[in-house]
Amino acid sequence: MFGLDLVITEAEIENDMSFVGPGYGIPTDAAVEATRLFARTEGVVLDPIYTGKAAAGMIAHIRAGRYRPEDVLVFVHTGGAPAIFSWPML
Repeated sequence: MFGLDLVITEAEIENDMSFVGPGYGIPTDAAVEATRLFARTEGVVLDPIYTGKAAAGMIAHIRAGRYRPEDVLVFVHTGGAPAIFSWPML
């Protein structure tokens, strides 16, 4: 669709469940932190459940040194912004 010469294999995709937290629909402290960080520094509104947890995972991996400075990361924001209004802690 974008005309990119790029192939991603199934072996290159990792599902890290350690950022899900206590369960479905329950925000984690890391997700709340990520939601606030994205809003403050990038002007991007995440919800504290799906995209917030995904961002928390990405941030944790960056902080842990999993990626080199020259690596390119792509964060796919899948929506959920209306849910932000359901969480008073944000």
